[in-house]
Amino acid sequence: MSEEQTELVVPGRFGVTNKQLIPVLKQAVGDQDVNKLILLKAKYLYTFDKSIRYLSKKERDFISEHVK
Repeated sequence: MSEEQTELVVPGRFGVTNKQLIPVLKQAVGDQDVNKLILLKAKYLYTFDKSIRYLSKKERDFISEHVK
């Protein structure tokens, strides 16, 4: 695995927060990368759930349909 795959999100000063996770979620939804969304949810469950509220309805619907 490359470093890009092992480190999904670069932690900030206080770890992984909405500031780091929201752009990654938007990119994964834009690329329709369901596997990346599943990995993000598994690794950052609390922040993942809290970050979803800041996405557009279309993006939230895509995640709710493909990530359980």
